[in-house]
Amino acid sequence: MLFCESLITARRKKMEMAKTTDTPTSNSPVSALFAMFYEPARAFAMLEPKRHLWLPMVLLVAAAAVLMTWYFSVVDFAWFLDQVLATVSAAEREQMKSMMGRGFFQISSTFGAVVAYPFLFAVAGLYFMIIGKFINKDISFETGLALSAWSSIPGLLNLPMGIVAILMSSGGQISFSELNPLSLNQLIFNVDMAHPMAGLYDSINLTSIWTAVLTVIGFQAWTKATLASALKVVLSPYVVIYGIWFAYAMSKAA
Repeated sequence: MLFCESLITARRKKMEMAKTTDTPTSNSPVSALFAMFYEPARAFAMLEPKRHLWLPMVLLVAAAAVLMTWYFSVVDFAWFLDQVLATVSAAEREQMKSMMGRGFFQISSTFGAVVAYPFLFAVAGLYFMIIGKFINKDISFETGLALSAWSSIPGLLNLPMGIVAILMSSGGQISFSELNPLSLNQLIFNVDMAHPMAGLYDSINLTSIWTAVLTVIGFQAWTKATLASALKVVLSPYVVIYGIWFAYAMSKAA
């Protein structure tokens, strides 16, 4: 009898320990940030009680702003303008060069980086809120916003990769495309920025694919949806946007 009670007690303790292990021990946003890179399902579970939206938003905006500011402070600006205006006629090129100085690009690109992330996250938040009504999931705008922001954490890797690319460049002659060595353009196609497909190839990169995967995982974790449902909801906008972009680029290239 005592032996059976001991076995039951030991089994109960083992189950309690397993339960404790499976449950996030902390919902610290910093802990979730690091977990997002190696254990995303656990990271989203940690963030479920409180989203801590401010952390990924601030980090991503700051990283993009720092990279853009540094890039335009070291790039060979005359070379950069020649690349940007490669498809413009000689007369127009000279006129545009007089209007677009280094400071113009530095301020506009940094401002664009600061505005782009919040805008895109807001669009994603609106999308998830609307789509939730069609699939019978109660998804608030804030939840969709946080899901998009946290799933974009791999974008932080663009800063160290961009820094390395700048340091390895020859005399500051480095294009926007080269700031992300993990893009489809840099890995496979290597077309210049004047090519109609350049923007599309640059936008598809390993970090953006990683972001899509994290969004699927996060959507499942926060809505309890099936994998099939999460894939449809998350990947549908990618298919539509990139499909239209590809068709447009192909028409320009023809």
